[in-house]
Amino acid sequence: MMFPTVVRTELAKLRRSPMVWITFAVYAFMITVAGCFQWMAMNPGTAERLGLMGQKATFAFGGQPADWTTFLVFVVVIGGLGGLIMSAAIAAYVFGREYAEGTAKNLLALPIRRSRFVLAKTVVAAAWLGVLTAWMVPVTWLVGSVIGLPGLTPSLLVAAAARLFATAGMSLCCSALVAWVAVQTRGYFAPLGFAIGTLVLASVFGHTGWGPWLPWSIVGLYSGAAGPVTPPGWANLAVIALTFLLGTLLTIRHEVHADNGQ
Repeated sequence: MMFPTVVRTELAKLRRSPMVWITFAVYAFMITVAGCFQWMAMNPGTAERLGLMGQKATFAFGGQPADWTTFLVFVVVIGGLGGLIMSAAIAAYVFGREYAEGTAKNLLALPIRRSRFVLAKTVVAAAWLGVLTAWMVPVTWLVGSVIGLPGLTPSLLVAAAARLFATAGMSLCCSALVAWVAVQTRGYFAPLGFAIGTLVLASVFGHTGWGPWLPWSIVGLYSGAAGPVTPPGWANLAVIALTFLLGTLLTIRHEVHADNGQ
């Protein structure tokens, strides 16, 4: 029963954290902006009269028609690129918070296996990102309904939601290395810098033959953020799984051997 107690304790730490609400607000803002671009593409004349750039909004969607299919494709791209950033931010916060606030020494001194803390924090990060991804679905439906997009079907929405959760799962696996950097450097900034560096690598290698073998590029290719949508094969999923395993084991190793004076 010890592990569920540790998980509940980690969840309780987030209950009053403003960071949680900020992440929900960020996703809602990004989807709303995408909806605004869709509305401008649907109403270029009205947008121009209001001082908005309707033609540029059309170009932003590659000249695609303003409908639910185009909008959901763009939302999945947000889930891919935004998921990599958000999962990294969540991992940096969950794992680096103890060090930034000076409570790590108390945590490491408790008579509980330190590996359980790592696994509990991973479960909490997964739950946070999972609820955040689920939040995108009703927000997307609301924004698309308000601007009056045509062509919505239940199967279209379900397919987009499935891709959002798939990209979120892969992004979470990639963030395991961010967690390791957070505990290794004892804070927030280094893991966030590491995450930015991985996005740069994903952008550079995403259009090369190395793209399908770099975990962050795999997420971008599947979501459409790095070009045409490329579903991952078993080998690509193995790369994602190995990234998660490596990051988790490195984090556990650090915490097990860490001095509780940290």
